[in-house]
Amino acid sequence: MLRIGQVVLIVVGLLLIFIVFYTTRDIILRTHSFIYMLLCILLVAIFPLVGFLLYILIRPARTVKQRDLDKMMQTILEGVAEKQVQKKAPKKKIVKVKNQQA
Repeated sequence: MLRIGQVVLIVVGLLLIFIVFYTTRDIILRTHSFIYMLLCILLVAIFPLVGFLLYILIRPARTVKQRDLDKMMQTILEGVAEKQVQKKAPKKKIVKVKNQQA
């Protein structure tokens, strides 16, 4: 019975360490704010299970790379849309009128 208790404590301890390391890795990928990183890591370290669930709720939805990629795609799409509008716009014809002197 004592052996089972030891195994359970080891498994729970390893699970808690995994949760803290997962949170650390995940928050580093999602923000550049050191204070926000520290807050999230401490939240999970102090209140492991509840803190992890709260972290999942408050973490940024996308990683920094995903946000940068979205910005680049938006810039590219705006450039393409601008070129298409320029192609569709009719070119103005310049007509020269000769002055007639009487």
